[in-house]
Amino acid sequence: MAKIYFVEDDQAIGYIIQKTIDNAKYDGVGFQTGESFLESFKDRRPDMVLLDIMLPDMSGVDLIREIRKIDKDMPIMMVSALQSEMDKVTALDAGADDYLTKPFGVLELTSRIQSKLRKRKTTVVHESGNVRLDDEKHVFMIDDREVYLTNKEFQVMALLLKNKGSVVTKETIFDVVWNTDYIGETRTLDMHIKSLRDKLRTKKASIEIKTIRGIGYQV
Repeated sequence: MAKIYFVEDDQAIGYIIQKTIDNAKYDGVGFQTGESFLESFKDRRPDMVLLDIMLPDMSGVDLIREIRKIDKDMPIMMVSALQSEMDKVTALDAGADDYLTKPFGVLELTSRIQSKLRKRKTTVVHESGNVRLDDEKHVFMIDDREVYLTNKEFQVMALLLKNKGSVVTKETIFDVVWNTDYIGETRTLDMHIKSLRDKLRTKKASIEIKTIRGIGYQV
């Protein structure tokens, strides 16, 4: 289920947005300040963000810029009472993908949300249980929380997830990740596998890397 964060300090409008998201069968989480939103956004990334411009602690436009420092591809829709052309241009130039003015129709809001989420699904993503790897954005997540992987760890994890259920040979890993067919010294690969296993175990991932003796690895 797609998760949508929205920032709206007007409780009445926030209620309408929440009900719209619920009725569309998405998971909506509302915030009344930009600061509380950013704390959650940095900890757990949603699939889409809806923002008001006039917030009690910061401008929604400034909030867009903060989001774009973290995630350049996150779908962002402005839902604002400001209707001038300049307001819209400013928000779009800052990095918003869409701009809906208040008062808005529930059906139009639903349609725009669905459109943005459909577009986002075209990104190459590999998921298994509570594990999610996004090739394009180079992000690895467990329970929607980003987990740091080195570049080589990410490539190994991506290769295993792309071939989930199948055994990936050591020869294949060396060829794809290290661009070499030399496997006489496998200590480097062993260290990367150990590090990945430690991270999966620490973050309580629903998958594990299995050793297929004499052949390679499998998730």
